[in-house]
Amino acid sequence: MKSNYDILCVEDDGINMSLMRHIFKKIPNATMWEACTGEEAVEIATARCPDLIIMDIQLPGMSGYDALACLQANEKTRAIPVVAVSSYAMASDIAKGRQAGFIEYITKPFYIKHFIQVIDSILRRLPF
Repeated sequence: MKSNYDILCVEDDGINMSLMRHIFKKIPNATMWEACTGEEAVEIATARCPDLIIMDIQLPGMSGYDALACLQANEKTRAIPVVAVSSYAMASDIAKGRQAGFIEYITKPFYIKHFIQVIDSILRRLPF
């Protein structure tokens, strides 16, 4: 495992972003970067190549799905795993997310302990 991971969190809601900051303080080997829009996420991901992206689906302008498609189309960012975090919680929403290419689909509200376990599991599987 790497000693430190760069994780990009894409969330337009200030309260939810504050929660993400709180969560990532509990993950000592992770540095969190922030984006509020899909466009900003694509720009940061292209410049920084984070190890993992946590993406809200419902974003202003470019949706999480559209941002994921841009990331997948770019040779520099296509291998970055992207986790969806969404209030869209129907089985069909989850299936759509997985079909689009999100490696995990976490529904809001979520248990922080479960969220951390999912993120830790993904980081442990990353090839380094």
